[in-house]
Amino acid sequence: MAAGDRVATVPEGMSDHWRTAMFALTNLFLSMHRTFTGHDGESPTAVLIYCTVSVGNIQKLMRERSVPREFTATAILPREWVVPMSRSAIAAATGLARETVRRHVAQMIETGLLIEDPRGGVTVVPGAIQTRALEPLLETLVTEFSRTADALLRAGVIEVQTS
Repeated sequence: MAAGDRVATVPEGMSDHWRTAMFALTNLFLSMHRTFTGHDGESPTAVLIYCTVSVGNIQKLMRERSVPREFTATAILPREWVVPMSRSAIAAATGLARETVRRHVAQMIETGLLIEDPRGGVTVVPGAIQTRALEPLLETLVTEFSRTADALLRAGVIEVQTS
């Protein structure tokens, strides 16, 4: 893909290939779930909370039209780019009960997966990609995503549109 190209859905391709698309996407979800839960042996609930906090923490940065190059890899983000997540926001985002979130977050703070932020809420530990050795996990996830995208392209469910 060239700069300016984008991936788009093909409505008629979707309606002609629902089963293929659903299989590919569900298989991707299951592969991602297996990869995440297998990495540290965390419970599916803890993984869901950790992923939710991870995504919530960088939402401000990812809303930028262009993410600064120095923050696209594994550099530790300056705290002004990190948005702490409240337990209520975690519960709303995950659909988990607030008490379940509260218990799991407390345990995750105790084990060093999350930290209380002085501004309120919780964040992942700075440098978690390196200290938790997440690079191989991320590579596995991108590989699975690439296989899924390839299957959806071949089925005509998505296409690359050149600009």
